[in-house]
Amino acid sequence: MDKSKNIKKEWEIVNKSLYEKGLQPSFSDKCAITFVLSEQYIPYFTVTLLSILDYVSPDKEYEIVVLTSEIDLYDCNILLDLVKPYPNVRLKFFDPKPYVKEYIKNSRFKYLYLNYFKLAIPWLFKEYNLVLNLGADILARVDIYDLLETKFSDDEYIGGVVDLGYLGRLKMDIPKEELDLKYPDGYVNADVLLFSIDNIRRDFSADYVMGLWQEYKFRCAEQDAFNVLFDGKIKHLDSRWNVYPIRMASVEHIMENSIEKIQEWKRNLTNPFIVHYAAFPKPWDYPLVGEGNHWWEYARKSPYYEEIIRKMCLLSMRGELNGRKRVGIRQMAEKVFPEDSNGRLMLRKWFPKYSKQREFVKKIYYTFFTNPNSEWNKKFGKLTKK
Repeated sequence: MDKSKNIKKEWEIVNKSLYEKGLQPSFSDKCAITFVLSEQYIPYFTVTLLSILDYVSPDKEYEIVVLTSEIDLYDCNILLDLVKPYPNVRLKFFDPKPYVKEYIKNSRFKYLYLNYFKLAIPWLFKEYNLVLNLGADILARVDIYDLLETKFSDDEYIGGVVDLGYLGRLKMDIPKEELDLKYPDGYVNADVLLFSIDNIRRDFSADYVMGLWQEYKFRCAEQDAFNVLFDGKIKHLDSRWNVYPIRMASVEHIMENSIEKIQEWKRNLTNPFIVHYAAFPKPWDYPLVGEGNHWWEYARKSPYYEEIIRKMCLLSMRGELNGRKRVGIRQMAEKVFPEDSNGRLMLRKWFPKYSKQREFVKKIYYTFFTNPNSEWNKKFGKLTKK
């Protein structure tokens, strides 16, 4: 037997010796803050974590649970070192995969397994009263414990901030019939989301919730599912708790809202409680995004700072190479089919603008020579071109 293969196999196994076997509250308030993380998001999560720690109150207790199946012992210890100076903060790791694996196996639509982790939160945290789910692309600007003091009425299941980006897209490219919500103006974003665990578990089963998103192919995965499930039964939080900054793709969507909502968003930019880098670009890709200076202040304190820089450089290099390839191919096409030549006129005849055949060729081209994300290309592709 090849020993090198065995060594490689051992190396690839994630050491989960610091993971919790089951989730029990660490503190009497029975509240938790949770993040759903893949391995590649660890460096960026440290920035979010450092921003949260910067505002913790010494007289309050914070339990932070990372839902993951990928973070190894080495990285667990690095993350635990960040919270060591804070005796009132507990950081835990828990793998929900055994709980959701049957749902994934029997699924009709193939969502990311991380989406299942979020959907299962009310049953993973069954011993808790309140859970706050946060995305790893947020930046805390105040003490987030204030969110854990939110009170729910008996008929409210989740709490979130109305998603102005989604509301704007309802006027652009998302048909209202897609989710058929009774209260589409109440649609909330899922990366700052409170769960009233008792209320949800009282009225819903995990099987029902997991089955719902197998009836539809949701555009926004678990976020759409939560909004469909709890339509009209959502506590709407102060909009400062989830503020999309400027210089992002979401700004175009926000500007489709009413003047009142746009003005509220602009006021929030001056005093956000949580900054959320939803969609594109992220501050680790494009440091000039709104509030990017604050994000990088924490990034410079992260033990993964060099890795964040390395990833950003790799992205820039790929963009530069793609830009050069595009220029080279364009120059080659100009030589073969110069402007006003018979060949150029023939191409225009065969592939007229907006024709199916032209769009098909463009799809093939952009697969090889640009960032595969269409939203990034539309709004920020110019940043990587000559």
